[in-house]
Amino acid sequence: MTLALVSDGCHDGPTNMARDRALIESLAEHEAAGRVYGWSGPWVSLGMFQRDEREILAGCSVPTVRRPTGGKAVLHGHDVTLGLAARLDALLPDVPAGIRDRAVKRTYRALTAPLVAALRECGLDAALAEETPFVRGGERTGDCFAHVSPNDIVDSRTGAKVCGCALSLADGSVLVQASIPCGEPLVDPATVFPRPHRGATQTWDRDRFAATLLDAWRVLR
Repeated sequence: MTLALVSDGCHDGPTNMARDRALIESLAEHEAAGRVYGWSGPWVSLGMFQRDEREILAGCSVPTVRRPTGGKAVLHGHDVTLGLAARLDALLPDVPAGIRDRAVKRTYRALTAPLVAALRECGLDAALAEETPFVRGGERTGDCFAHVSPNDIVDSRTGAKVCGCALSLADGSVLVQASIPCGEPLVDPATVFPRPHRGATQTWDRDRFAATLLDAWRVLR
């Protein structure tokens, strides 16, 4: 299964979301297509089922944009972000066609395996949370990084969430959006979320990420 992956620079929220949605359209030509990108300053992306007034502090000056995927809110600007779309018939060829759109766990595992491998090559002790003792619900908060589910990618030594992932399955395809923080946030998360996460700052070799993800994809997919 081949992946067409591009490094796509830094853009504002609406542009990034539009380009991620366009990845689905590109599946007419590719089995899988992705883009690695950044943000033109601090932004908050909201999951498609979230409401701004419940998740973001009143008076917060950071602009928001809604993702085409689920999950919780993510503070961007200091992260590397991945948008990746794939055809489910190519990603899950052994799953009957009639149930592929409901095979959420299988889809997560298929997509996170090369992502975990790439992050480990870039210097993070990444592991799928369900393979560690650190799965926890966390506080009731809209902040993605304050909550760890079995599907999340965490530091295998500390349990800190190192990558937030959200996906959407429909019409025989999947779109996953992943945020991997690198360095200090551009704004204090306490000015954005009512109950922000208090994790340590992580640093890693972000310049190698696209290349290592392609290598991991070739091996694992």
